[in-house]
Amino acid sequence: MALILFGKIKCCFCKEKKGLLHSVHAYGLYGDMGKRIFYHHECLLMVEEEPEKFGHAMVDMAIQIHDLSERNIRRTNSTIVKKFRDNVEELQRKNFERMMPSRRL
Repeated sequence: MALILFGKIKCCFCKEKKGLLHSVHAYGLYGDMGKRIFYHHECLLMVEEEPEKFGHAMVDMAIQIHDLSERNIRRTNSTIVKKFRDNVEELQRKNFERMMPSRRL
């Protein structure tokens, strides 16, 4: 929230503050642990499609952003799928229990 108020968020490729910015957690060469790398999706695609027009630092950053976003998607999807399966199993169990005749005497 503080980053938005002070206007420190800008694209790591074009240095613009306007537009829809995506982000990934930064670490290593391009950021300290816990911080985020902000970028425009169009800028990332531009660097990925024509890397020879940009410097080594921008190309390395684009590679790192791509790897981090894929890893985050994979990690998120694995937890979502497990939770979904658990919910389906619980629903099936409760539905089966509801279909059983009551044991009233």
